[in-house]
Amino acid sequence: MQRHTYIIIYIYLAILLFSCNGGQTALLDEQGDTLQLHYAKNLTIVTFPNHIEVTMRNPWDTTNVLGKYVLYEELNPSRFKDQGSRFKVPLEHAAVFSSVHCALVHELHADEAVGGICDFEFFNLPYYKKAVREGRIVNLGNSMQPSLEKMIDLSPDALLPSPFENSGGLGRIERLGIPIIWCADYMEQTPLGRAEWIRFYGRLFGRAEEADSIFEAVESRYLELCTLAKNTKTKPRLLPEMPWSGQWTLPGSGSSSTRLYEDAGAQYLFADLEGAGGIPLSTEKVVDKGVEADIWIIKHHGPLDRKQMNSDTPLLANIKAPIWWCDTSTTLLYEETPFHPERLLENLIAILHPELGIKPENEYFKKLTTR
Repeated sequence: MQRHTYIIIYIYLAILLFSCNGGQTALLDEQGDTLQLHYAKNLTIVTFPNHIEVTMRNPWDTTNVLGKYVLYEELNPSRFKDQGSRFKVPLEHAAVFSSVHCALVHELHADEAVGGICDFEFFNLPYYKKAVREGRIVNLGNSMQPSLEKMIDLSPDALLPSPFENSGGLGRIERLGIPIIWCADYMEQTPLGRAEWIRFYGRLFGRAEEADSIFEAVESRYLELCTLAKNTKTKPRLLPEMPWSGQWTLPGSGSSSTRLYEDAGAQYLFADLEGAGGIPLSTEKVVDKGVEADIWIIKHHGPLDRKQMNSDTPLLANIKAPIWWCDTSTTLLYEETPFHPERLLENLIAILHPELGIKPENEYFKKLTTR
């Protein structure tokens, strides 16, 4: 009889211990399905019956993790206290720092989930410009140093900034305890790798099916265009961008821009630059090789005048290639093309290979006629 009593007590204690532990054992036993990402290298998404676990690899040190996140809907978030930062999804009142990601949120029809934005002066998106003017969305100021007071008043459920190497983070803002989701998509090394992050953002804002559908269409069109460009007979020599304050920043060999130029059927003159981001070079060094260019492509905020360019930097007069330029103050190139690289690829192929007869649905560039 005494032995029977001990057994009952042991069973009771085991049940009590499991209950007090918040079901951690059950959580560890759950089986997750890894979402198949074919292009994004810095992102892992595992779906479970009641939550999603996301791991971001540090793009500057791929042996380490930039962030780990648990996305849950109705379950007690304390279950996930050891798995990473916790977010109830869909997000309802987020601070989204860049126009790039706001444009994607807009495409996902989740604008009402954005409570604050940064760098408002660079926004070309009509919905957000109107929402800030009407006070429905808060202008939090500069993305590198957002207003602490406005952030406290807003009290968002998440911050979505872009990380930068050795930037020191967000300073005092991080001390507010608001959970941060780093938007490191721009560090992917291929255009489709960055675009595939659509699927992650779709799950943040409760638009997973829409996001998967958008990416499927992006991928299909991008690969179709790659095939067309690959079969062309010529590879025009391409020079991108222009100098600013004495330096000319060009994409390195590991950047998605370099891959885009290659996919468009171009011979990028600086494809041998080591690095995944922008590499600053002297104007003299770029011009030395830039004189060989067949096409010169420039993104510029506001009107562009070649005579003024040559007057400001006389060395540029040595580059005889025709210029195709995009006025980023009047187009949505920066907002639309990060997650729609097929639109930018259409534009580049139309410029580099006019013989293919491609007519971009979204035209960002026009030929500069003055010298």
